[in-house]
Parts: sequence; structure tokens; C-alpha cells
Amino acid sequence: MNEKAVEPIKKIYDVSDLKNFEKSIAYKGIQQTLNQILLLVQDVKVPPGVLSKSIVTRESNQSSNISTLPATAFEQKDEFKCQGNIQLILDIFDKSTILINETEPIKGPTRFGNIAYRVWYEKMDQILPELLDQLHYKHHDKAQFMTELKYYLINSFGSKMRLDYGTGHELSYLAFIGALIQNENVLSKPTGEEILVLFAKYYDLIRNLILTYNLEPAGSHGVWGLDDHFHLIYILGASQFCDDKFAPSVRQVLSSQVINAYKLSNLYVNAIAFIFKLKTGPFNEHSPIINDIHMTVISWSKVRQGLSKMYMVEVLGKYPVIQHFWFGEKLYPWKDHDGKTLPVFQPEESKKSTKKNPTSNQNIPMTAAPWANR
Repeated sequence: MNEKAVEPIKKIYDVSDLKNFEKSIAYKGIQQTLNQILLLVQDVKVPPGVLSKSIVTRESNQSSNISTLPATAFEQKDEFKCQGNIQLILDIFDKSTILINETEPIKGPTRFGNIAYRVWYEKMDQILPELLDQLHYKHHDKAQFMTELKYYLINSFGSKMRLDYGTGHELSYLAFIGALIQNENVLSKPTGEEILVLFAKYYDLIRNLILTYNLEPAGSHGVWGLDDHFHLIYILGASQFCDDKFAPSVRQVLSSQVINAYKLSNLYVNAIAFIFKLKTGPFNEHSPIINDIHMTVISWSKVRQGLSKMYMVEVLGKYPVIQHFWFGEKLYPWKDHDGKTLPVFQPEESKKSTKKNPTSNQNIPMTAAPWANR
């Protein structure tokens, strides 16, 4: 990449920086991307043969403590045809899966994530610039665009240092997709199916990483969180069911019949299936927030609305999550809508101040979902 290209840098050092973040072009760009893709995927199904069945299906002799996955993550070849740049991104996911198969986890019990993940991560970090450079992008600032694009994609795979994955990394992938959509010479008017394929392949890759290298949940609220690792996937899946006359009722989704019928075509059900693969015991005990949704909410539009509001507070509005989102010069700048650079809490002072501010899930109250008091 061109030496003049500048990597995204950290801007959020303190809770007080969240107010400036909400004023930024970056914040609005993320919101616009989310709203745009939710409309695109509404009443649209994931095409057949895209999602992996094995990743979300519990084997009859499988224990609840899973750390490995069959050699082939995507056992079906896609019949769905995408525009050129989307296919290049899918090729990146295929290469990522090959690297997982070539990078076996270190044997023996590990208290936290398997350190072989760091080896995989470094391999990906080395090959991504060349792979992304193949994207068709005719513009004078290609070096800067690709540098920032690569940053958001590599950070969407989890943390190499902490050996974990969470909603902050999922947000980084949303930023990556947003960068593609907002530049029409990269993605030209993507369809809902194309967007779903990009997210489906991404989620399959992440689940492959979680299962293979036992990645820890990043900043999980335990049973009082929506999900150990994900949030966005549920909003996308709920939007898929909106305006779908044949969608199952919200209450029916936790049944095995609905899960088996929709887990390869709907991301919400797909995420539920993954929970059932990983966890045993009563669903209302290990996933009470999701269970509450299906006991109290009637329409999928209300589910989407509630989860979206929750996302704005629990992901974009939580310092422990958003402090890891960095800002570039082109894609997600730390500037207001008049183009002025926003102030930043001084890093020197933050060394003292951040000790007072939680950087984990300790003492961080969960925001009540809109349906919680119904």
C-alpha cells in the first residue's frame, strides 16, 4: 500500500468522548448503513447453499463444550451469482477458511482462547492488503481507501491480543460493508440477497473461528446480554421476516420445527440455532433476554425496532465497546457535519481517568429492551 496512506487512529479515550462521537460523520455513516441494509434485506431470504448447516447443527454425540469444527466450513458451493467485487470478498472468506484448516489449534486444555488464533490472525493480516487490492476501485485515493477498508475488515475478525470476539468486532464489519455501499464504484446498488450473502459468509467464518479457537465473548453481560457474541445478526434476521406473509410468528421461532425450517434462510433463526448448538439446559435460563422477546412481542417489526434501539445504546453508546472503534480520514472521520475536527479527551489525562471508568462488563447496567416492561 502507498506510504502516504494513514491508518485509522484511536479517538475515544474517555466516556466524555461519546458525546462527540454522536456528533461525528462516522456515527451518522454507521446509522445510515444500518438503516439502508435493513431496508434492503426486508422480506428477503438468504439464498440456498450459502449458510453452512454443520456450524449451527448439534451432532447427536456432541458435547456442549465445542472447540473444533469439521475441516470444511462451507460444505456447499454457492449457486447464487454476485457482482464482481462481492465475489472477490467471498473469495477472501474462502481463503480465510483454508487458513483455519491449515492452522490447527494448540492441543491441551486452555482456560481462555487458543493462542493458535493469533497465528491465523497474523496470516490474514499479511494477505489482506493484496486480496483487497483486487477490488475494482477506480479513484485517485485508492491507497487510503484500501488501508482503511482493510483495517475495518481485519478488526471484524476479533481481537488477536484478547483472544475474544464481540459486538464491537461485529460493528467493525458493519463499517466495512458501509464503506463498500457508500462508494458506488465498489458496490453498485447491491440487492438484499447480495447483502445477506456477505453477512452470511461473514457469520459462518466467525462461528468457525469461535468454535475452532474457543474465542471468548468480548464484554459479555452473561445471561443478561442478548447474546454472548452477536447483536446485529438478530436485527438483520428480524428485518428479513418483516412484511413476509409466510414468516413464522415471533413466539414459534424457538421451536425445533421452525429452527430446522428457517436456520439456513434467516439470520435470526440461524443465530438461535447456533445458541442451541453451544448451550444446553432451559433456554429461558441461559438466554433470558431472547426468551423474553418471544414471550412478549407479537410482530417482527416490533422486534426489529426494539433490537435496533438496544443496539444504539448497548453497542454504539457503550464506552467499553466503542472505545475500540478507530477513525480514519476518508471512511469514518472524527469530524462534525461541518467538516470540523471534533475535540478528543487528552490521552495523558485518560491514564488517570479511565481507571474510574469500567472497561469490562462489571457494573455496566443493561439497557432494558422496549418490550421488557410490557
